[in-house]
Amino acid sequence: MKKYIILLLLFIWSCNLSNKNKDVVKSTQNLESEVLTGIDSMHIREYVEKSFQTPLHSLEHQQYLDSALAIDPANAWLWQQKAMPLYKARKYQLGRPFLEKAVEYAPEKYLDYSGFMRCIFSKDYLKSITEFMRAKKEYGDGYVMDHTYNFYIGLDYLQLNKFSKAKEFLLLSKEQQFQDFPNDTPQEACHYLDWYYLGIADFELGKYEEAITSFDMSLKVYENFADALYFRGRSMTKLGNEEGAEWEKKAFEYGDNTINEDNVIYEIYPYQVFHKLNESVRPK
Repeated sequence: MKKYIILLLLFIWSCNLSNKNKDVVKSTQNLESEVLTGIDSMHIREYVEKSFQTPLHSLEHQQYLDSALAIDPANAWLWQQKAMPLYKARKYQLGRPFLEKAVEYAPEKYLDYSGFMRCIFSKDYLKSITEFMRAKKEYGDGYVMDHTYNFYIGLDYLQLNKFSKAKEFLLLSKEQQFQDFPNDTPQEACHYLDWYYLGIADFELGKYEEAITSFDMSLKVYENFADALYFRGRSMTKLGNEEGAEWEKKAFEYGDNTINEDNVIYEIYPYQVFHKLNESVRPK
């Protein structure tokens, strides 16, 4: 009887081992099937090149990228390329699933970019904060689109009227840049927009003298920066200085000297006074 029990156990163990071996073989086969062949890579390159030869916002552009993704569906860059034109066309809800795919397949590359897109493009400030905080936790403080993660978190909080929190992260951004660029002067080490938005946070908090100091630092780098001139003038007026009106007048004279980020052609930045939709600053 014991002999038969032992034989039965050996048989069950053998079957389990056989199944495990089959699973290993199957997993290996799946892995091998995901490795692109030279022909696959060539076809993807052809589809991408054709997509770049079509208008960025055209249906054909998207279709060529779809063809490339049919070959390599885990390619995060291709998903990002599908999302980007839709965001630039303000079709945020259409672009979001594609950008989420890019984050899914390569969070180390696209999580911070997604946070940036939520902050500047789709104005999804709470989720932008969530993504940047996750990026800080998993990858450390970094930069995306020329600015620190803390900078964008500061902008998110400004747009949520959480001015103390905005100042907290803008100060973190300033200190981060001071550490990263120790040989530069303070106005050069810290980006002029960091100084500008730090001034905005203090302006909203009623700390007008501190705001003026930050606006002046911004103006040392970007001379006659109209938005900084405007809020410097308003800060002076709040302090009872009648010369504030002259600074505001000067701001309108230099209205073309507004925020000059690359994406300003698509979106209006937070607290950007002199933008394309402001009728009062258009040439008469």
